[in-house]
This record gives sequence, C-alpha cells and structure tokens, in this order.
Amino acid sequence: MKKVLALLLVLIMSLGMFAGCAKEASQALPEGITAEEKDGLTIYTDTKNSPFENSGLKITIKKGEDGFVKFIKTDTEGRETVDYYSFDYSKDTLEKYYYVAAMGSAYYYYYDLNKNEVLKAEDQDHKDITQTMKDSGRLSKAGTKIAEEIKLLEDYYKAQYGMTIKDAVERK
Repeated sequence: MKKVLALLLVLIMSLGMFAGCAKEASQALPEGITAEEKDGLTIYTDTKNSPFENSGLKITIKKGEDGFVKFIKTDTEGRETVDYYSFDYSKDTLEKYYYVAAMGSAYYYYYDLNKNEVLKAEDQDHKDITQTMKDSGRLSKAGTKIAEEIKLLEDYYKAQYGMTIKDAVERK
C-alpha cells in the first residue's frame, strides 16, 4: 500500500511539473519578438514594438555581476544598424554609439545612470571631444536626448517584458 501511495505521489508531482512546463511554453512573446539563447546570452529581436520610429531592436542580455543589456537598432526586417545603447549596471553607465550618416561621422557617449549626465563624449576614432561639445552647448543637448532615449527604452522594456532593464541583468 505504501508503494502504491508513493508511486501515486510521484505521478501527481510529475504531472504538475509537465503542466508547469506547458504553461511556460505557451506564454508567447508579443507579436514581432523572437528569442534565443546563445553562448550564455539571451537575445531578443523585436521588429514590431520598438520605441524608435521606423526601426526594430536586437536586445542582448548577459545576466550576473558582470552583466549588461545591449540594445542595437535594427531596420524593420531585423537587420542590425550600427547604433546601439549598452547598459552596464556594474558601473551604472550607459554607452551610446550614434552614427550620423549625413555627416559621415559617429559619436560615443558615456552616460552616468545615477547622476543622469554625460560623463564623456568621443568621436568615431575615440578621441575625447567632451570639452569641445561643452563649449558649443551640444553636450547638454546630447545629455537631454540620451535621458529621453533611456526613458523610452525603460518604458518599452517594462511594457514588453514586464521588468526593468536592470532586473533583466540581475535576474537569475
């Protein structure tokens, strides 16, 4: 009798686990989002819900203490562009790379997520142009724009994935 009860208990627990797995698998991502696991990274591609006009996003997440979340802008077919936002919560910084096609130039911005300010700006050759941008009044404008983009990304991520960007890195 004890063996039958033990077997019945194991059977019930197994069914419960299978039901949980089926439920998890059926919780589909929003339309336009695909996901894959590769080399310890979670990679989402979203061609329909991007907060940026006429673009999609490729989101790469590495969890843990040395984790990061990198948003690469894509076209609406999912092909990557060069523009990106990389959140590094171990340093509480964001690195933004922005290419200006009309001028044929690119900029790297390093932003402090705690102080909400641009720490440093570099040109496409990684030459420090922070002071030049300050002197021309462009650094504060860039800081305002980056703050707006961070808010867009945070709101987007929370709406699509139900958590903050930082939670995505810290979640095991």
